[in-house]
Amino acid sequence: MKLLIRNPWIVTMNDNYEIIRNGFVLVTDDKISEVGSDPARMAQLSQEADSIIDAADKILMPGMVSGHTHLFQTFLRGLADDLPLYEWLSTQVWPFSELMTEDDFYYAALIGCLENLKTGATACIDQDYINTSLNNSNRVLQAMKETGIRGNMCRCFANIVYYEKFRETDQDMILNDIKRLHSQWHGTENGRLTVSVGPLNPWGVSPDLFQKTKQLSKDLGIKFQVHTAEDQDVVEKTAKMYDGMRNLEFFESLGILDEDTQLAHAIWLDDHEMEILAKYRCQPIHCPVANAYLADGVARVPEMLKMGLPVALGTDGPGSNNAQDMLGTLKYTALMHKNHNLDAHIISNRDVLTMATRNGAIAMGMGGEMGQIAPGQKADILLVDWKKPHIAPVHHADSALVNNANGNDVDTVIVNGEVVVRDKKSTKIDEVALIDECQQRIEFIKNKMK
Repeated sequence: MKLLIRNPWIVTMNDNYEIIRNGFVLVTDDKISEVGSDPARMAQLSQEADSIIDAADKILMPGMVSGHTHLFQTFLRGLADDLPLYEWLSTQVWPFSELMTEDDFYYAALIGCLENLKTGATACIDQDYINTSLNNSNRVLQAMKETGIRGNMCRCFANIVYYEKFRETDQDMILNDIKRLHSQWHGTENGRLTVSVGPLNPWGVSPDLFQKTKQLSKDLGIKFQVHTAEDQDVVEKTAKMYDGMRNLEFFESLGILDEDTQLAHAIWLDDHEMEILAKYRCQPIHCPVANAYLADGVARVPEMLKMGLPVALGTDGPGSNNAQDMLGTLKYTALMHKNHNLDAHIISNRDVLTMATRNGAIAMGMGGEMGQIAPGQKADILLVDWKKPHIAPVHHADSALVNNANGNDVDTVIVNGEVVVRDKKSTKIDEVALIDECQQRIEFIKNKMK
């Protein structure tokens, strides 16, 4: 099947950072087969294509990747604002999550995946750390399958210091469950669904389990993601438990750092830890809105980028963000670092878009396969409506994406060559019925908490 998208303003994110006005993109099956701007060629392809999208009033860009989220937290958005991290977790997130059923995890993931798609993320990495039932992960993956998103289920766990009801003390069970999920789901849906490994944080997972699960991730050839130095309390807890070692010092002592190790947040890193980060070429996952929401601090992202590290972007869970708006996250990312460093040049539109696309592809284990509008790349594509008063008139398409647009401006979403959002509506899910179902479910759970 051939799909022609004609006349968009294309932000390619290719090696030359090429931006094409009134171009075209040809999608053949699940990949981009041609990109250009020649009117004669566009006219010829218009006769040959099986379907056509006229995008004359749209900016076309690669689909973005949310490198770190918790989809179940769609049921917790706005439950408790204005709290620091630990108090927020212990008084609200954990008690509410404990009451969620397998079906609740499914519906929370459905609406969470739909939110990601409709606000610019064609792919997301979901760290699922509530395993009150081993079927919770299956239900999340089922939701990913049904919505059409490119999804990675990061099977998360804690076995020592954590909320008792969520602690998993049987290491063999954890290892076997990761193997089960990998066997059942990894690479399914034409490669659209994948699995990774996610020890929760440095103080909740024992050193031997860190090492065993890291080895398993290597054996399976999958990514390994851990919450790292998210706030000062995490740093202090780790130091008290492990002879004064800071987070990356502890991880280095375990031998779990390499290019496939992803560090969610990575805020409170000292100079020595930055050297460790550069040495092992780990991938930081930056979640600026959630970090500001919880007053956690500001990660040293401009320095990381200067080191050549492939920093990716994430929204974090909607419990500590309230939204999963990746387009909106672009502007916040740029402004956070410009203001924090008192330097308007310290991070560029290209930097931010690269984090969201090409570096996001690396986070998904698909570096070089997606994240660009170029022949041979996976057809994960966004069309953003720029003919709106808060965006137009436009001088530079990349600036409009970073500084003007938000998730409500996403018009069309293509994943793996399939149109999953058209005219701002899911082609696969009844959105009205889903929202009604989710509202009823959160009210039922909240009443049980009283």
